[in-house]
This record gives sequence, structure tokens and C-alpha cells, in this order.
Amino acid sequence: MPDSQMNIFRVLNADEWVEFRKKKVFKGNSFDHKSGFIHLSTQKQLKETINLHFKNNKKIVILKFNANDLGDSLKWELSRNRELFPHLYDSLNFKHIKNVESFGCSV
Repeated sequence: MPDSQMNIFRVLNADEWVEFRKKKVFKGNSFDHKSGFIHLSTQKQLKETINLHFKNNKKIVILKFNANDLGDSLKWELSRNRELFPHLYDSLNFKHIKNVESFGCSV
């Protein structure tokens, strides 16, 4: 099981970021809803996640969270490449964001 103090990341497109900033809560996108959880990545997994799911987006935002802040709703489950990925069975709260990096759009 990964360390509860580790940083985990969520990539958003520009529209998702605008909505998250406005509502202060992110309940996931259509891919998350189909899966039943919010997809997150470790730092090591981040580049491949962007290449697989966001390569056609000219504007993205990468949010950093501390795994401990997400509580018991955060589960580590086998996924791509038989790696453990962080999956959140809840909403992301704006107050838990530790850092924001944007590429091609303003934060």
C-alpha cells in the first residue's frame, strides 16, 4: 500500500478546472462516472495518464493533493500496467488542493 503522505494528482481539462473553481467540488467527468470513481495518478503515472487521456487537450491543469487528505474514500487498486492507482470514491474538495500547474490556460 502506498504511503498516505504521498502526493497524488488529477489532470483536468480547462472546462473542468473552471467548473471546479466555481463549485469548489469536483464530482468527476463522464469517464469517472462510468468507472464509479475519480481517477487519480501518482507522480510516476502522471506522464502516461496525460499521454493516454489528455494528449488532444491544448489546455490542461494538474492538481496536486496529499493522499492523507482524501481519507478512507481513497482506494489503491490495480489498473493500467498492473500498477496500483489511486481511485477516489468521493468528490474532490477544492480546499485539499496543494498545488496547481496549468499548461496552455490561466489558473
